Amino acid sequence: MGSNWRHSFIKPIFIIVAFCIFITGAISNAIGSEQDMILIPAGPFKMGSSDKDILWAAKRFHSESLDWYRDETPLHEVTLPGFKIDKFLVTVRDYEIYRQVTGKAAPREHDNARFNQPRQPIVALPWKEARDYCLWAKKRLPTEREWEKAARGTDARYYPWGNEADALNTNIRGKGDIYRYSNPVGAMPENASPYGVMDLAGNVWEWTEDWYQPHPGNQYDNDLYGEQFKVMKGGSWNSNLDLARGSVRGKAFPDDIKNYIGFRCVATN
Repeated sequence: MGSNWRHSFIKPIFIIVAFCIFITGAISNAIGSEQDMILIPAGPFKMGSSDKDILWAAKRFHSESLDWYRDETPLHEVTLPGFKIDKFLVTVRDYEIYRQVTGKAAPREHDNARFNQPRQPIVALPWKEARDYCLWAKKRLPTEREWEKAARGTDARYYPWGNEADALNTNIRGKGDIYRYSNPVGAMPENASPYGVMDLAGNVWEWTEDWYQPHPGNQYDNDLYGEQFKVMKGGSWNSNLDLARGSVRGKAFPDDIKNYIGFRCVATN
């Protein structure tokens, strides 16, 4: 009788443990399937823009003033340790898993069919909420330097795919791509960086860790420098191809909640 009692007690416990392992594995697989990470090797790269680069941009995009580009200067060398970056932006599906675990409130666009499809990037989160997600995932937001190296490689290219301003390689405003709003992550294979990181030009702007400060050696006064704006990178479905260049320094208040700002995470070995 004692043996039968032990068997009848152990069996339900085994089933519960097995179920917990299954659920944990399912969550891990769901996150891992969307959020593969790519190693960006240690070493130097060229960040920012030279005077020649901003003259090219002004001419190519018929800009009225070079002042719009001054914050990208100068072109300078930066050396970074190796790090890993999410291959894809954090998606609606990723964020829903996070919400189920943490009980976080639904983001603003949760019920908006234009932005709530599972493989679209999660948007309309303020900077701190994006940062909280990365910390929960045992990662962090990228610095501006890390983001730019992942997007441009080591040759200071203008776009992830190279120097050609090809509007059909990415999702921007009104240039012939098939997406009116944000696209599912990885849906445009041409929009890959030298390392294979996807969607770093267009689709949605991406939060970074950094405040909007001048690059080392920048010689131009800018009243907006300081600790009031966070740098965002990459342009979006709502901007033109000029703003999708990897050196462009978008800026937003940390509390801004916009349907064109998303994020991805990095991890340091």
